Amino acid sequence: MYFPHRTGVATNIQVHYIEGRETAHRAQLAALLSRLRQMPGCLRADLLSSPQQPALSLLESRWNGAPPTLEVPPGCKSWAFVVEESWQAT
Repeated sequence: MYFPHRTGVATNIQVHYIEGRETAHRAQLAALLSRLRQMPGCLRADLLSSPQQPALSLLESRWNGAPPTLEVPPGCKSWAFVVEESWQAT
């Protein structure tokens, strides 16, 4: 998908992140990832890891509008952002 946005232009796309800093969080976030695909408004979701920080996991999801209230595993943090600008290679 391509979302052509310009700064200052209202958009309905929001990005939600859940960050886990323990190895056990990865399995919890993977389970949540599998449930996101069935939620209305979810456009995409990715579970990210970093070789430089092996215990760190990040679940990123893109939503058409505000994301629903998601079950954030204990010990994890979450944030939501509005997409103001975006591009994608064709």
